[in-house]
Amino acid sequence: MRFLGFLLVLMGLGFPIELYAKTPTNKLLNMYRLFYLPYKIEFKQGKELNDIFPLLATEGEKNPHLIKPEQLRTLDAEYSAERKPWEKHSLFLNTPVKMGKSQRISQRLVSHRLNLKSTAWDKVSVADQIKVKALMEGKSELVKKAVTQYQFLRSFLSGLDEEKFNFFVIGPSWCESTREYRYLLEYYAKTFPDSRWILHSVIIDDPNEKIFDSRILEDLFPFPENYSHDSVPRFIALQKENGQLKVWEEGDALVQLQTRFLEEHKGFLHKTTSVFRKIHTQNKFLSAGIR
Repeated sequence: MRFLGFLLVLMGLGFPIELYAKTPTNKLLNMYRLFYLPYKIEFKQGKELNDIFPLLATEGEKNPHLIKPEQLRTLDAEYSAERKPWEKHSLFLNTPVKMGKSQRISQRLVSHRLNLKSTAWDKVSVADQIKVKALMEGKSELVKKAVTQYQFLRSFLSGLDEEKFNFFVIGPSWCESTREYRYLLEYYAKTFPDSRWILHSVIIDDPNEKIFDSRILEDLFPFPENYSHDSVPRFIALQKENGQLKVWEEGDALVQLQTRFLEEHKGFLHKTTSVFRKIHTQNKFLSAGIR
């Protein structure tokens, strides 16, 4: 569809996100859930958004209990060693992408590289930008932000990508957490292949660490009242469902990804760690003693 055609359809059908403030979904909580997907750990929020508690329900228990700090340290050490090959063989980390370009690594992995001054309209002709400005005349700031956000996301897509669930990990070049979630999600996508979703890595070159004051972050995530945390990496998802464009941001995007595609694989490494093997053995011993 030509650009102006897309814009007119967008304006006629309504916008792909809710244009009002809502109670934010806890991004940090869902980052923990995604990060520890290989284990049967539950995470619960305390009184504050940053109070996240790891819980474990062992066999025979009705209620999960807090994982002991020493158990979590052991698990983290073993999980770190487990992830080393994932990082080493990551296509996202080992495939160079030119500035301002996109590289389709596979059917379901797409890598993008931007500079801090990139905008949603870089791939739109000057003539069409003038027409867009005219179409937006008199529209609310919320509507203008929604159109800009969707145009930016749309610039990362090709072909029939819109019909699939597109999940984006977006972060600056200096961010180690962004790097980690890039190869982590890539591993999940390759280990549990599902043609219904596409994973996008978007790296923003930011040598002077100015991203939190940048226009690019404001254009991609224009509704801060809907986000629980002002942190990177950022997460966003996009799909056209039954002709309706939908965007999920931050915590909501993480929830959609996990519940739709990854929840059934939760715990796939659970019995490989010494912590959980020991707990399982103790429980079997206690159960035998009771009998």
